Amino acid sequence: MGLGQAGRSRGSRWLPAASSITPNPGYRRPTGFASTQHLNPEAVVAYVDNELTAQAAARADAHLAMCPDCAREVTAQARARSMLQTCQNDLSVPDSLRAQLSQIPTQEIDLRSDRRTNRWGR
Repeated sequence: MGLGQAGRSRGSRWLPAASSITPNPGYRRPTGFASTQHLNPEAVVAYVDNELTAQAAARADAHLAMCPDCAREVTAQARARSMLQTCQNDLSVPDSLRAQLSQIPTQEIDLRSDRRTNRWGR
């Protein structure tokens, strides 16, 4: 017998003790945002632009009421949005930049459906 096989017969499997698989009756699945979970940058922008669903906006509102870090991010994003709107007529964008920006896809691309292989042919 090799190392780690003492006392085991072939084909035997380790099973957890019965007490380790009993459910915890006091456990309650957390709802809403966890205290350590913050709004990601895309959610902040969507929140400021009123693009979240009603349910997501309600969750964000509840989180923002408790999280000063995220509230600061929303305030900064709203300020940046406001500044861009007020100076919109004062900006001139070169035609070359405008052409490059127009080439950016407006829809997300699902790469999972593309059956590319990796370098091992899988």
